[in-house]
Amino acid sequence: MPRGADTPRGAGTPRARWLVPLLVALAVVAVTAGVLAARVPGGAEAAGTGVPGGPTPAAEPTGPTPAPGAPEVPQPVTPTCSPLGLLVTAGPVDAGLGHRGVVVTVTNCGDAPRDVTGYAGVEVLDGTGRPMPFTVAHESSYTVIDPGPAPLVLQPGQSAVTGVSWSATVTDGGLTEGQALRVVPVPGDPGQVLPVWVDAGTTGEIAVAAWATELAR
Repeated sequence: MPRGADTPRGAGTPRARWLVPLLVALAVVAVTAGVLAARVPGGAEAAGTGVPGGPTPAAEPTGPTPAPGAPEVPQPVTPTCSPLGLLVTAGPVDAGLGHRGVVVTVTNCGDAPRDVTGYAGVEVLDGTGRPMPFTVAHESSYTVIDPGPAPLVLQPGQSAVTGVSWSATVTDGGLTEGQALRVVPVPGDPGQVLPVWVDAGTTGEIAVAAWATELAR
């Protein structure tokens, strides 16, 4: 057999020895570039960052979303001096053995004496700010003693108190739960709304004591 008959033509030449590794290197470069291009999102290369961008963060919520149809709690009136020079505030609700009581204070914030003799006008409001059909009794209760009306004049800066009380007893009928109290300290003065939750069970009744310099014990 003639010499070189089994060797492909040109396989042993210098050009063949360097051409094959060069083609292999070019193929590796092309595959690597394709993989990188698939990993970098559109726009990252143009921006020069080369870092894949993450998802756009969601906007922070501005506050809780009320449930559909949920009643709105009446907003309390900002404590200010009324046209007759009286300011009404409420303390925390005192609870025990199914009974509730809250101390309501009236302060003479004007510049002249003010007669507050008698009982405050008190209404229980629902979640929309409308009066509820509560019975109001001027009498003592389990948590509050009614001293009865007595002459009482407040000098500027002086205060008087009353107690508003109710029972959380549940028997028959629908629940009567008020979301606020509207208090008229003396006839002719605007009502002032106080954020007091009245969980009166099924009684539908509150008791209001007369204004006094201090609660009767």
